[in-house]
Amino acid sequence: MIPAISAALDIIVGNAVNLQNANGAGRAYELYMMTAIAERLLTTGAQVRIKRSDGSFVLPTDTNRGFVQRGGGPSGIPGASQGPGNMSAIAFRLSGSAREWEIWNGVQFNGRSGGQHEFDIAIVSSHTADTLRATPTGGSPFGRPAVAIECKDVASAGSVDEMRALVARLYDVTALIGHGPYLSWASSPMSSIHPGQAHLEPARTSFRESNMNSYSAIIRKTGFTSGATAVSGYYFIHPFADVFLGSAQETAFLDNLINWIECNLA
Repeated sequence: MIPAISAALDIIVGNAVNLQNANGAGRAYELYMMTAIAERLLTTGAQVRIKRSDGSFVLPTDTNRGFVQRGGGPSGIPGASQGPGNMSAIAFRLSGSAREWEIWNGVQFNGRSGGQHEFDIAIVSSHTADTLRATPTGGSPFGRPAVAIECKDVASAGSVDEMRALVARLYDVTALIGHGPYLSWASSPMSSIHPGQAHLEPARTSFRESNMNSYSAIIRKTGFTSGATAVSGYYFIHPFADVFLGSAQETAFLDNLINWIECNLA
């Protein structure tokens, strides 16, 4: 997968990229899917660029053309003042759109319980990302991303508990209109993510409605056990089995996600 990741980054930047990736097959799978999404967006006419941790873009003419996948445990977004050598992101802007988004890997989101929840791949607005970067130490967003994807590079089949765990994490990071009086940061109208822009990222009235207006998925290199996907339809979570380099299900997943992005993130 690493050669495919490097090739995708080279295409995005328009020159050879120095990849610094984390150890482990699971982390490689996450990074491969992150770059596969970005490369597919590029083929649709979107502007796709690599963004350093200080918010600057990697240009094909730069001497230092690096991409950093953060190793170690998950955390928030580093502050720009901490330098450009921390976690990289992939920024994109759909053709004809004025709004920029970022694809993140392994970032924690703050939940209403006070707990933090990592999503393997998340898509958030650059407004949210740049606001966090502008603080001295960075931080984690409060709320839910527009896209949340769990990547499972394991031999065993996905269980019912795996799906339940994702539902629970999504529930905790979901800020609804009715939560406004209990959240110190809340403004009127409520945003689904903070820092965010309420007119572009409105909070919803129910958890299920919030799921309808975002995209959540579990993608696995293997399959699911019987009954594991029973709750996925009700909560609008997309389960994709047998997603790996060159598979038919990889194509199906990317088609499904890119179609949603083009319909909802313009």
